[in-house]
Amino acid sequence: MEVVAVTHVADEAAPERRAPVQERGRARVEQILDAAESVIAEVGLEAATVHAIAERAGASVGSLYHFFRNKDAIVDGLLDRYLRQTLETMQVSRRLAEPDLPLAALFAGMVDAFLALDETQPAYFAVCRATDTTTGGRADVALELNRQLEDLVVELLLARSPAMPVAEARVHAGVSVPAVHGVLDHLQSLPIAARAPLKAALVEMMVRYFEPIEARYRG
Repeated sequence: MEVVAVTHVADEAAPERRAPVQERGRARVEQILDAAESVIAEVGLEAATVHAIAERAGASVGSLYHFFRNKDAIVDGLLDRYLRQTLETMQVSRRLAEPDLPLAALFAGMVDAFLALDETQPAYFAVCRATDTTTGGRADVALELNRQLEDLVVELLLARSPAMPVAEARVHAGVSVPAVHGVLDHLQSLPIAARAPLKAALVEMMVRYFEPIEARYRG
């Protein structure tokens, strides 16, 4: 995310003043990102303009450019936010302190947690799809998200089945993360009323995949 640094006047009181100024700057950045997400969710990434984002944020275009050099920098800021929030959701929903939690309850909770992000990140899929390359590749942030999610799944598998070799855990993470992401992507494009059967099928798919694996190492 390209955030333009604020220049401070050098004097003896600068250290005391810097923290409040930085806090106000961070708050303003979050306001701009909130506005960008709202605009993109309404009109799409291509149609969203810096002027519309500034207006939604209650800021002048000049003020917006003080924090972001251009629209691409704003999108980068949103992607960074999505990466952080998704990883935080995953870390909480794995429930590592409950290694004996039934798989059906574990996966249902994880799916619910990710679906809840759809309400707090309304532009997530619009931004991520649009920033993937036209050749079918993945945006850098999407690749980084996959890598970190796979690491978290490996940690989950080893916490529940300590005897599982790390190499095998990485294989299962490499299969499950893109599979679940693909289904969630499709699921979130459906009307809310149509999601329940697909969500149930996703949970069942994950249970059927991991149940025999856990049984092999826990038996």
